[in-house]
Amino acid sequence: MKRYLPAIYCDHTEYHFELRAAARIARVSKEFIERCEHEELVTCRVMLHGKKGLCTADVGKLKIIRHLHEDMGLDLDAVDFVLRYREQITAMKRRMEETEQRMRNKEKTYQAQIQALRRKLSQLTEGDERIAEGGIFR
Repeated sequence: MKRYLPAIYCDHTEYHFELRAAARIARVSKEFIERCEHEELVTCRVMLHGKKGLCTADVGKLKIIRHLHEDMGLDLDAVDFVLRYREQITAMKRRMEETEQRMRNKEKTYQAQIQALRRKLSQLTEGDERIAEGGIFR
């Protein structure tokens, strides 16, 4: 298998591939990439040497688009819907994980507070027992 030399877009540290290389990696034609760009499914950027290219994430997205379009028979509008729905699900999962993490952190805080209160209560009851033994309350 050939290795394709990546180019780095000037504003990003992300790798970009020329359209020809991206087409080979995703096993699609350059025309298909242009259709996907027209439908705003992927975003081509002009690279440092002036040619259009796709970032690594968009090349991966192209593979998904190809699968949905060619293997599953979805038109590009349906593919757009599936990709947006997928992004929403990913965002919801991320928010849910963040919420769960915040809940775990709060639980740890509450458990620590409960332990501190138990220690304080234990100290207070020990002090009361000593006072009672000393005869102050008799």
